[in-house]
Amino acid sequence: VSASLWSFATSEYFDEDVYRAAASRLTFRDARSFKPQEMSNTVWALATAGEVPKYIHAFDSTLVPSDQRNSLSDITDDPITECFAAAASEIIRRPNDFKEQEIKDVLWAFSKSGVRHPLLFKSVAEHLVGSGERGLGKFSPQGLGNLAWAYAKQAQLIEVASESFKNLNIGSNGRLAVYETCCLDVGEKLINRLFASIAETGLNKHGGLDRFKPQDLGNTAWSFATLGLHHRPFFDTVAVQVAKRLSLLAKNKSRQNEMWRFKPQEVANLVWSYATLNHPASEMLDSISQYVVLECGGGTNVQDIARLFKRHELANIAWGCAVLKHYPEGLMKLIYRGLIGNGDDSDIEKLTKIYDDGGLQQEAIMTLFYVQIAVEMEAQHIGLSLPVNFPGGWGLQTNGNENVVRSEYEETSSLLALSTSRLQSAVSQCFERIGFNHVEEYVMGTDELFENHGIKLSSGPLEFLSIDIANVDDRIGVEVDGPAHYINIIDGIAKKDDSDEDVAESHGYARKMGNKVVWQFLGEGNRQANGPTSLKHRLLSYLGWRVIHLPFWDWHDLGGNAEDQDNYCRQLLKDVDQ
Repeated sequence: VSASLWSFATSEYFDEDVYRAAASRLTFRDARSFKPQEMSNTVWALATAGEVPKYIHAFDSTLVPSDQRNSLSDITDDPITECFAAAASEIIRRPNDFKEQEIKDVLWAFSKSGVRHPLLFKSVAEHLVGSGERGLGKFSPQGLGNLAWAYAKQAQLIEVASESFKNLNIGSNGRLAVYETCCLDVGEKLINRLFASIAETGLNKHGGLDRFKPQDLGNTAWSFATLGLHHRPFFDTVAVQVAKRLSLLAKNKSRQNEMWRFKPQEVANLVWSYATLNHPASEMLDSISQYVVLECGGGTNVQDIARLFKRHELANIAWGCAVLKHYPEGLMKLIYRGLIGNGDDSDIEKLTKIYDDGGLQQEAIMTLFYVQIAVEMEAQHIGLSLPVNFPGGWGLQTNGNENVVRSEYEETSSLLALSTSRLQSAVSQCFERIGFNHVEEYVMGTDELFENHGIKLSSGPLEFLSIDIANVDDRIGVEVDGPAHYINIIDGIAKKDDSDEDVAESHGYARKMGNKVVWQFLGEGNRQANGPTSLKHRLLSYLGWRVIHLPFWDWHDLGGNAEDQDNYCRQLLKDVDQ
């Protein structure tokens, strides 16, 4: 049955009744009689066919309160949910019986189907790189890529859970929620070691990534960046591989080598990943520019561009170039042409029809604002500009004729969704105690940018850039940087012993905060600012602000002592004056 199901999925034959009937064979009662390959084939086929368990939150012990999770009778009531549950229980019970491909197929199936199972993923990580010490040496390049993707996707699925439940066990959102979810699921030390092992296995066992297909490179890079984990030798090597392969492709246009040709989504994921991790890659960007322009027929026709890229992918690539401070002229002009055409009002409807996307998403509009400022400051020679009436009319249509971004500016509108953390509030109170005049969540609008710097982004005032704590008169800004502003360098973690003090001190722990659970990140360790934080710092500096960064671990180390906090903040102000 499992072999037949695998064949059906591979040949893209999808019949819901067939898949549900096959799934009903793999139950808790009969699971022990199944071979590992039979179980992995079954859940892989179900995920490939899009046959999703009815109760996708049934196993989420991290995010979903116990009284809101499904009961055992619910699970056994749906054959696909029970099938997934039975496969998971068998991997947890007898992991040594499963081959590497079978392990990665089961984990991939859970993440692909949107089913979170923290116990399964922690158990497998412990088996591979924890006390089980199985290692990753027998994983194929595809296996390593899928393994990394499955873990990253598990954490990212908090976005789905937050839409389904009003009262999750954790209260954070955005990038921090992904980081916290991963650590609460698996543990910070274990996930760091797993990803360090993935990187080092790829480098040492697979010819310096020579045997990684473009999809494997893209999946793995995206997974590291999504979890904020950075292995510098791995990313150095990926950049070399991409540049080398695209160069070979340019010289041998007639050859169809699957190891050379990158899909548009893989290109966009690679650039986004390098920018998120703030890892320089000028040569790779130049090779991507040449490749993309060639694939898009020179980049002058929007239809040729739209045939390969979605507009949000183009916006991500533009943002990546801005973060990495490298602007290949051919690529940047192609991106602007793909996003806004010639910039005429007549292009609005034309591009919406070509892309069939309803207009630019709000995130893409915000991205274009940041990119345009960076281009004005760092690459004026390219000669790029936004449409005169931007973003009026260009935004995603929500209902009727209403735009996400208003086209008529009777008052200032905002692209920002602001929130103030407890850490930021505590820091603000400290600055108030020492007499530093400031406001919290100071926001800048496009009108202010035009008046003070001559940079025109929009036809009316839009708030788009904020500072956590700001003394507006003296142009001093304080950015209170929590864990989401940083990435974690994991070079060599896989080889370090658990008794290593530096390793031990850098790992956090779970703790209760009211009715929520949070992950308390600790220590400076090997953290560095991520791409979004670095780009924002550059933009604010260009706009005349002196920016102070207050890292979360410094504040944590002060232990709540008000006198020490005051002295610390006074020193920050002295440093910025100097």
